[in-house]
Amino acid sequence: MLVRVPQVLRAAVASGPIASLSEDPAVTARISSPRRRREQRVLAITAVLALGAPLGSWLVLRSRTDELATRLGEAGGVPARIGAIDADLTGTLRLSEVALGELVSADAIEASVGMGSLLRGQLRADEIRVASPHVAIQIGTDGDSDLARLARKLLGSGPASAPRARSGTGVRRIVVAGGTLTADLVGIGELAADGVELVPDAGGARVLTGPVRITRVAQPGTPHVELAFARSAAEVTLPTLHVGRVLAVGGTGRVSTGRADDVALVDLAAGRRSASAPLELRGAIDDRGVPRAFEVDLARGRGALAITLRGERVPLAMFAPLAPRGLELEAARASGRISVELPDDAGTTSCSLAGSVEQLVLSHPAVAPDKVTLSAGARAEVSITPSAITVSTASLQLGAIDLSVAGWTSRGAIRAGTLELALTPAPCEALLASLPAPIRGPLDGAVLTGSIGGRLRLVVDLAAVPGEGTKLTSERTGTCTVTSEPPAADVTMLTRASEQQLADGTRVKVGKGEPGWVALRGLPSHVTGAFVSAEDGRFWNHPGFDLEQIARSLEIDLRESRLARGGSTISQQLIKNAFLSQRRSFDRKLQEAILTWRLEERLEKRQILERYLNIIELGPRVFGIAAAARYWFDRTPDDLTIRQAAFLAALTSQPTSMSRRVRRTGGLDPDSAERVAVVMRAMRRDGVIDKAAHDDAKGSPLGFATTAIE
Repeated sequence: MLVRVPQVLRAAVASGPIASLSEDPAVTARISSPRRRREQRVLAITAVLALGAPLGSWLVLRSRTDELATRLGEAGGVPARIGAIDADLTGTLRLSEVALGELVSADAIEASVGMGSLLRGQLRADEIRVASPHVAIQIGTDGDSDLARLARKLLGSGPASAPRARSGTGVRRIVVAGGTLTADLVGIGELAADGVELVPDAGGARVLTGPVRITRVAQPGTPHVELAFARSAAEVTLPTLHVGRVLAVGGTGRVSTGRADDVALVDLAAGRRSASAPLELRGAIDDRGVPRAFEVDLARGRGALAITLRGERVPLAMFAPLAPRGLELEAARASGRISVELPDDAGTTSCSLAGSVEQLVLSHPAVAPDKVTLSAGARAEVSITPSAITVSTASLQLGAIDLSVAGWTSRGAIRAGTLELALTPAPCEALLASLPAPIRGPLDGAVLTGSIGGRLRLVVDLAAVPGEGTKLTSERTGTCTVTSEPPAADVTMLTRASEQQLADGTRVKVGKGEPGWVALRGLPSHVTGAFVSAEDGRFWNHPGFDLEQIARSLEIDLRESRLARGGSTISQQLIKNAFLSQRRSFDRKLQEAILTWRLEERLEKRQILERYLNIIELGPRVFGIAAAARYWFDRTPDDLTIRQAAFLAALTSQPTSMSRRVRRTGGLDPDSAERVAVVMRAMRRDGVIDKAAHDDAKGSPLGFATTAIE
């Protein structure tokens, strides 16, 4: 701050009281030498400056307060306000109630004029004191801020030819007094610093502080974070307000999740070596008295910001509020590294991780009915663009299981993509033992030998004609041999009369010689053919899994954006009904896959179909082909017509809802009639019946039993 001494003050030196002192004979006698006369003139000028300069400044500025605020606002491009301007006889200029828009405000700004400035005939502020300032900073994705833009306008404005102060002649320091410097960091939290001092230098300023506090108030679903440092220092360039080197030490912190004990942070230090270096945070998490070291780096990447976290057995409880439903982190600990690059100009977000987690708990019905505790390793490289998600590589290591995934998919509704899933070959016994107990379920107790691996590839392109939108292929390396079946799910029991649980939860004994049992050889071909065509047209040819049917069902689901159709074979349905629950969950599907493999290994196809037809649900608490024929048509299974067999086969996918519709209508409703027609067309397609038989059957009456539809 520099104000030239008005000419009127110079005239006052020649004619005022100080000048008349030199005319007194007594004084003249005592000041006889030229040196003393020079001292007299210096003293006179100093006195005038000390008394007259502030007074003159006050008279001028007091009347120009509004004009000064207007010009300040125009220079900064924001509304400006100055409550009042005062100058006192000590050489202090005070601006009170200062504000620049909503960015910067202060109770007062005081500029102290030093004696050196006065002796040079200038009003230069040697020190500026800012009382109770408040700064609200909004930082953009490019790292720039509205405060920096304001500073560039104010400090960088003015003609290029304007003379600049020489180094060392500006403000010596700026001190925050009478309160704490606070800053609202939008999207981050609030920063508060005590004992702030700015020491200007040729390139900008050095900022020194006492205690610094950073607080992030919890929003719904986010933790409350508090950090405190004993002291800090930083280098700031002007007018850009870019921070160069920075260091904060002596830090502690607290993270409150609201769902567990607060997490204490200790030995915190933050800083960076230069403006281009990453901002580093180092410290430890107090894990019940054991410090767990962690590191956080923030840097400019290809996008707006790159965040990297590293640690060793770091407790994850603080992230519990952010975890999706079914993922429990209270006891979990993680080791390794994770990096995230926020979107760049093209909108690409990148993520990579390499590490391990222990005591991670999955508690979700889609996984298993009981909680599953995992300790596993993982690696991944993922990028997300506005149009697609690409997994360059991702792998999961769970004991002997080494499962990798790669591929891409369109964002939003899946319209196209590829997915490759690979299992690294490993001993079969070790693979089974690596599954958590709730996932193994009834597979426990199986004894296996051999080694196995494999690969599965899925290609989706819904732009293709219906029926060609998905392709699913697989390959297998090695094989497993079971030397002892699991006691709770021994598929060989299905070859003899044995007790099993039906779909409604009841348990009955099923098998040859039991009431209601129907042998396959006693059924007409159109009866067995109706069920095969309706449920599993390639039953006689596949090894228990029909990849073509699974791909076709997946295509229908994707096109209709809902689970419209399943892809289970008759073998899979028999396993589900004989040993497993009706739940739709990961554990059940995995168990179903392994047991289906065992079923196809140990039983013949005719044995599988025979058992299936004797336990399948075909109406309200109606199980098996014999009970269904009697309930719906008051007939035996070997006496069923083609259309009656097609009706029973149509019931398999929706036994309860279809039965309810038929009973409510008193016969075939339109939806059920169409379902029966679909089955009959499938029977003709598969060669179960010819065209003539199809045409004769489609118009024949069903002949429902009265008790079935009343």
